[in-house]
Formats: sequence, C-alpha cells, structure tokens
Amino acid sequence: MSDFFQNVTELAKLLSENPALHNIFAEEKPKEYEMVLKMASSPFFQWKPFGVAEGSGTCQHGFLKSRSRNKWAITGNRCGKTESGLIEDVSDCLLIDSITRSRSFKYAKPIRMWAVSDTEETSINVLERILVDRILGSDESGFMWNFVSDTSKYTARSGWANHQLEFTNGSFIQFKFSTQKRNTFQGTSLHKVHFDEVQPKDIYGECQARLADTNGYFIGTMTPIYDKTKGIPWIYEDLYLRRDDKDLEFHTWSLLDNPHVDEAAKARMMREWDEDEVEARVYGAFVPMGVKLALPSTVMREIRTQLKEYVSGSLELLEDGTVSFHEDRREIEIDGLRVESVAEATP
Repeated sequence: MSDFFQNVTELAKLLSENPALHNIFAEEKPKEYEMVLKMASSPFFQWKPFGVAEGSGTCQHGFLKSRSRNKWAITGNRCGKTESGLIEDVSDCLLIDSITRSRSFKYAKPIRMWAVSDTEETSINVLERILVDRILGSDESGFMWNFVSDTSKYTARSGWANHQLEFTNGSFIQFKFSTQKRNTFQGTSLHKVHFDEVQPKDIYGECQARLADTNGYFIGTMTPIYDKTKGIPWIYEDLYLRRDDKDLEFHTWSLLDNPHVDEAAKARMMREWDEDEVEARVYGAFVPMGVKLALPSTVMREIRTQLKEYVSGSLELLEDGTVSFHEDRREIEIDGLRVESVAEATP
C-alpha cells in the first residue's frame, strides 16, 4: 500500500510541475488519471502543515517531522494540534510519511494504536469527527475511503462502530476514553498511542506499558487549560519540567502562528478572553487561571524573551525598606580546578 501511495504521489507531483502532460496522460491512462485527480482533491492530500522546516517557528511541520518516541504538541486553541496528530496517525497506519506522503520506514508492518479522549462524547465529536470530515473526507466515495475496511462503519451520531477504524492493510485505530477507567487500558500490546488533551496520570502509565513490547511511539496534543480543582495539568511537573531526563519532546506554537484563522477572528478571540486565559488559549502556556498575577502577562512574556540564563538566589527585605538579592553560591571550573563563586548582594 505504501508503494502505491508513493507512485501516485510522484505522478501527481509530475503532473503539477508539467501541466502540459495532463491531456496526454488523460488519453493514455484514463483510469490512473482519474485516480490521481481524486487523490489530489481529498482532504488528506490537500492538507499541508504550516511552519518552517528548520529553526524556530516549525509549528506543525516540526511536530510531524520529529521521530521522537514520546512527543507533545502543547499549543493554544485553534492551532491545528489535534488535526496534526490525526494526520500522523492515519499516515502511520498506511505506512507513509505524514509530510511527503511517500513510503515511510517508521514501521515495518501494519500497526495497532489507540487514540484516547476524556469521554465517549468527546471522542465522537472531536477525534472521530475530525478524522472523517477533515482527513478522510465526508464523502465515502472519496479517494481515502478506498483504504478503509468494509467492516468499519461510521455515522456522525455514534462515530465509528465499536469506536474502531480498521484499514485494508490491517492497521487499526481504537478510539478509547479515560472514563473507561484504568483496567480497560491493560493487557494488550500496541505500536502507538495518541492522547488528545490531558488524560489521567494512571492512564498515561498504562499506555506507556502497552508500548513496551514494540518500543512504540506516543504523541500528545493538548492545550494546558487550568482546572481550579486540580491546578495546572500534571504533565507540567511530571513531564515538561523533566523532559530532558525523560527524553521527551515538546513542540509549541500559538494561535497567532496559524495562517488558516482570519486575523480579525484572532483579535476578536483575544479581546474576549481574560488576560490569564490568553496565555493558555493563545500561547499554550502552563499558567493558572483566575489568579491575580504580580505582573501583567504581556510584561512576563517580554521578560522571558530577554532572559538568556537564569540566576538563582534569595531576596532580603532590609530595614530601610529596600530589597537586596543574594545570588546562590556556584562552582565553576577553571583549568580543571573547582572555584567557588560567591556573588555580592545586589540592591
């Protein structure tokens, strides 16, 4: 199947670069030509990631290009994070590259994977619906439906039958939800798991265990919305702050990076949200909501852009009302000798 995709993709590229060949190919190979046209009109092949290939601002492109075995897209709302994840999921199931649509060697054979939401309703109305409307195409006579098994039936009301999408090559996506509780996530071996939004920590642990046998891949797509009862999502302290030790990748981009959302709509949404909401819903930042901050978020963002290296220490309130900063002792190494560095107090 992956070779077929590569051949059709290369043919479509050839016709795109050489418009004069259209009439010739249509006469010589009418069936193949019709297939290329159907492929080119499908949402899956029309979808292109935004962002640059290298450096800063890679956005969707950088997330999809990464081959990290545990990676997260932490973004604001309306940033295309869920769609990016599903594009990769379908590509992986079809054994093709999610950017080039050519053959991929990420997996050697058809895969078993889970896509996890918080509730059944969310799974039907978000993951399962986006996959059909924006990736496969709602018209079941479309090109991508040729690769969906006849045993997989979809309705807008109930989603996929048994919440499972099976492809003709044997790969499948099982849509699960954390309200099914931890014991339903035990026992099986998988090649990939996709978390959409924050799921419970114990469910995450079970899903990691499911990937052990295959040394599989995990992706997370989420906006870190603050919960007044639970606080900032557990992912911040357990994963994000320890990302280097755990060999995790976090890809971030904001609503402002999305070229598919009208600029006037972006401005309107930012006006409607409170300042603390803007940090999470626009920039995808791990911040508390409904809590008065010492400095405005705009000032804090500006400070973060100017910081080159953090300095740790303590503040002391002096008798005259001034504040003094005492930098922590540090050890530096000069020509193999350890020298203790002691900074002076800074008023």
